[in-house]
Amino acid sequence: MHELTYTSQAKKNVSLKDLNDILKTANEFNKTHSITGCLVYHNGLFVQTLHGAKKGIFDLLKKIQGDERHTNVNLVWEGPAEKEVFKGWHMAFFSPKTSGKTSESLIDFERNLITLSTFYKADSASVRIFWSIVKDLCLNEAQTH
Repeated sequence: MHELTYTSQAKKNVSLKDLNDILKTANEFNKTHSITGCLVYHNGLFVQTLHGAKKGIFDLLKKIQGDERHTNVNLVWEGPAEKEVFKGWHMAFFSPKTSGKTSESLIDFERNLITLSTFYKADSASVRIFWSIVKDLCLNEAQTH
């Protein structure tokens, strides 16, 4: 098993339909290819961690790099994985900016993500990096509220 974490910027004016299409495609592809992971979209930035066969996750990354809905795809970390952290999660996804939530709900969402990030300290480098980036995204957003 292998893992990787990447970040990318969403194209300008990414729509809820675009995000739902990404989610649908990811769920189908990942389930078919035994890939698990977690994707967070926040303030125009995607951060995702993927687990699966090395070839499978790098084939997926190549597809993402060619997807016009993503720009500046940056591989942050990759390496062998000792365990599957997001078992059963072919794709977990939530986008507070496109869900019609109030700013109070957004703050709650960010706090929940920050709390979740504290539970993964003993996991792999890729997962720790993923949660660190998510936490930074939330904290930077929280400072602007």
